[in-house]
Amino acid sequence: MKKYIVLLFLVTSVAVQAQNIRGKVCLEEDKTPLPFATVGLVQLPDSSMITGVITLTDGGYLLENVKPGNYFIRVSFVGYKTSGKEVIVDTGNTEVLVDTIYLRETTASIGEVMVVGERLKGKEMVDRTVYAIPAVVSKSAINGYDLLKKIPQVNVDFQNNVTLNGSSNFIIQVDGRQRDKEYLARLLPSDIETIEIISNPSGKYEGNIDGVLSIILKKEARYGMNGNIGLNLKPFNKITSSATGSLDYALGKITFYVTALTFSQSLDISNTNESSFTMIDSTISLSGTGGIKVTVSSLNSGFDYYVNDKNSLSFNVSYKPLNQDIDLLSETFLYKNNNPLNTISSQTYNGYASSEASISLFYKKTFKNPIQEFTAENTYYKFSAEENNDFTNSRYVYNSDIILNTYTRLEDILNERNYYSAKLNYVHPLGMAAKIETGYQLYYQQMSYNFNIDNQASNNLFEYAELRNSVYGGITYNLKKIGFQAMLRVENSQIKADSVTEPKYTCFLPTVNIQYKFSASHNLKFTYNRRINRPGIYDMYPYFRTDQNYNITQGNPDLKPDYRDRLQLTYTWNFGSNYFSPYIYNEY
Repeated sequence: MKKYIVLLFLVTSVAVQAQNIRGKVCLEEDKTPLPFATVGLVQLPDSSMITGVITLTDGGYLLENVKPGNYFIRVSFVGYKTSGKEVIVDTGNTEVLVDTIYLRETTASIGEVMVVGERLKGKEMVDRTVYAIPAVVSKSAINGYDLLKKIPQVNVDFQNNVTLNGSSNFIIQVDGRQRDKEYLARLLPSDIETIEIISNPSGKYEGNIDGVLSIILKKEARYGMNGNIGLNLKPFNKITSSATGSLDYALGKITFYVTALTFSQSLDISNTNESSFTMIDSTISLSGTGGIKVTVSSLNSGFDYYVNDKNSLSFNVSYKPLNQDIDLLSETFLYKNNNPLNTISSQTYNGYASSEASISLFYKKTFKNPIQEFTAENTYYKFSAEENNDFTNSRYVYNSDIILNTYTRLEDILNERNYYSAKLNYVHPLGMAAKIETGYQLYYQQMSYNFNIDNQASNNLFEYAELRNSVYGGITYNLKKIGFQAMLRVENSQIKADSVTEPKYTCFLPTVNIQYKFSASHNLKFTYNRRINRPGIYDMYPYFRTDQNYNITQGNPDLKPDYRDRLQLTYTWNFGSNYFSPYIYNEY
């Protein structure tokens, strides 16, 4: 075991003939400056320590007030091999300049085990952050979920729910193909080359998403069968259980795969809520306890076919059912002018069942110039859900067993959505430093929502259809010091629904990224983009709904989308094997 001791000295006296020593410390592998390295000045020949400093952010150091003599400058940093240079200080110079000192990573071996100091390191590009996956990091993960836990900006919880910068409104792409999160279970960490985070999506992507998590796989032929199985059984004192499994069968150019998972959870729940109405000086206080049971399953299958080095084809089909049951007992107290009026005792059952299915076909063609590419993707998605709510409310005189009235209701809710999407994307290089991108997307969706009470024959069905045509175009420049990207996406929507007075609208969604590189390890990036938020089916449902607490709601089918403009400034600093990237933003 090695121990590192940093000695700091305060020099309080200066000789008349004292000089300064100035130099710089860099990494040997990529010649980038190394900040926070320890620089010690050792006197020769007795090797006594004279003074020491820490390198600055540019790797530079300054040793002041050094008496004439022979010295050795020793530089050390945790995880790197100590290095240094001899230097002679005489009376003829006021400052001595020392050649750059380079440090390289250390490797320690014990028997047949080799440990190499290596960690994830981000690289800031003009439109994304790229994390290369070292072999040591990939070996410490068992699947794609496990590897994502090591990526900054990405969070994966115990249910394998993934968020990007705290948001679940993002898409996952694997080699440019859009996939759901369950697809991650089949990915072997050793097959992943880089993971890219796009926090401010350009016009290439749909206008309503907040980010893109892009996974790039290694380009190599594979043969044979591999897979993994994970079990999380449920002891009596645990609340969750899960099982996952995946199987790949590779034949060089083509790989077939299937991935399945199931997750179940049983929880005790409690809720409290208090609402005050100042206009009528009334208060409603609610508290309840109960239980919830959830089961989620998923099946994901398909193939990836690399026809040749310039053409590839991928097919994917997925199915995900969900079942949820909630039983809840609650009491509600009604107050008027701070005086108790009534108590409502409620018994509620909620049953929810849904299913999601999708099928997609993806084609990619590259050309002699690897930057030039054409992609086409077709996706069909179908969602259906049925919800049953059965509740009984009994209203009592406060602090009494006298029942004033009882209200029982059975609700049946049907919710369906399906869409078809076709995307065409083309990238064309302009020399070695620039490229233009353009594309088109056809998107057609149908939604329906039906809310019935006590099996009544009344028609509360609301149907909504949207045809959306989108085009985008833009240019990207990457020079030695400056990176620039500008794109514009235009989306035109035509709507067919009851009570909609303006059945079509067009939105313009610009994106600008400007990056300035101070050095190989320091850069500053400014980003502006505009996103769109479209109303959901619940927000547009035009019929009155009364919930268990007698709250009445009504949607507006004529709701217009709103827009979010975001300005962001990001500073990135790479030092050693470390990555530091703070940012500030304003969204309005």
